[in-house]
Amino acid sequence: MDVFYERTGPAEFTPTPATAGPWSPEHQHAGPPSALLVGALEDLLPGPDHRLARVTVDVLGPVPLEPMSIEAAEIRPGRSVGLLEAHAYAGGRAVLTARAWRMRTTSPELPTRPGSTPEPPEIPAERKSIEMPGAHTGGYLSVVEWRTTAGSVSGLGPSRSWGRSNIPLLVDERMSPWQRTVLLADSASGISLALDPTRYPAINCDLHVVLHRDPATEWLLVDAETTTTPDGGALTSTALGDVEGPVGTATQSLFARVLG
Repeated sequence: MDVFYERTGPAEFTPTPATAGPWSPEHQHAGPPSALLVGALEDLLPGPDHRLARVTVDVLGPVPLEPMSIEAAEIRPGRSVGLLEAHAYAGGRAVLTARAWRMRTTSPELPTRPGSTPEPPEIPAERKSIEMPGAHTGGYLSVVEWRTTAGSVSGLGPSRSWGRSNIPLLVDERMSPWQRTVLLADSASGISLALDPTRYPAINCDLHVVLHRDPATEWLLVDAETTTTPDGGALTSTALGDVEGPVGTATQSLFARVLG
């Protein structure tokens, strides 16, 4: 279980048990397959002077722990801006779809206008693990580590934590900054639970990430807060950063229920 996937073809992948999410050992956490989709989107970039600016992943249903295939294409070509799309298939159906805007990188002469976000906190020495009642802890939760600076990754309420994966996505393939980002950002709703998940489960059906620059280090700062509203919905809002400062934002739409 030292990688998330084994590559079995140019666009074919077999998941390892490390991909299993907290809800079932038979279904993947959405973070690893989202990272596969991002890799396929980045393969469509026309050159080093282009980058992904925004990625949205829609989760079409539970992702089984079965072989997957990825298809990707540019659906709106352009010299400076283009719209990309990728799909993941498993168990005979589409399980995830992603869209991304690719844009030409800005000129080095563009003035810097930093936001008002405070300086990133130091990475604590103590490692934390996500603990959820009844959760499967032998997959994704066991290979992604967190270092909390505010709140808790296992309690209720907002959390401000550094995260990183301790295993690669694929054998002998280094994850890109964007892949590392979506792999961790999909956990934002899990580390910032607003309510007891055994009574009020809330599962994200998407992930929307915008980065103004690519994270420079393997550690990603995930500053997340989840909001729930009766007769409305649930939303996780996240500020993302690295050791140099802010890098972007993420949001997740949650399907929240009341049990019992």
